[in-house]
Amino acid sequence: MSKQEQIIQGALSLFMRMGVKGINMDYVATHLGISKKTLYQHVDNKADLVEQSFASHQCKVKSMIESICAIHENAIDELFEIDSGICRMLKDRNPYLIQNLKTYYPKVWNLLDDLKKKYLFKTVKNNLDTGIKQGLYRKEINTDIITKLMMTRIDALVDNDIFPLTEYDFKELLKENRIYHIRGIASEKGINYLEKKLKK
Repeated sequence: MSKQEQIIQGALSLFMRMGVKGINMDYVATHLGISKKTLYQHVDNKADLVEQSFASHQCKVKSMIESICAIHENAIDELFEIDSGICRMLKDRNPYLIQNLKTYYPKVWNLLDDLKKKYLFKTVKNNLDTGIKQGLYRKEINTDIITKLMMTRIDALVDNDIFPLTEYDFKELLKENRIYHIRGIASEKGINYLEKKLKK
């Protein structure tokens, strides 16, 4: 891993845990064990560091999802595994991170929102199409509507006003959301598969 990558990954970890509002470049340099001079050799300013950090995060999320979709053939297994991957990546997320990004770094927030609107939309839509072909989801569902409903639920799950992380376990939120989603779209075959999976 290059020095640039070490800085970006270290800063991303810091931002995920502590948010972006109260972190200055002095703190980042100290936390990473480097001088501010070295830090500024790799980034222009804090905004540039935040942008590079979350661009890296976006790539990691996409890579994780692509790897899971390449391995899992079963549509229901795929969804649960994606949830597990997202949970691992966001397990230490600061409750105020998203609001911080929306308020102080709208360009970065738009980057992440674009990931959801385009990439995640396509992933959910493909999963629905696959599940229908496998007989796990009802063939008459409107995949466009269901996909858009899923996107709005993703917004709700990461909204700290609706589900504050001080009160809700993020892993449990994802699990309940996934079960709710699958029960709404599954065929009898899919429901039976889900029930067996949940008993394991």
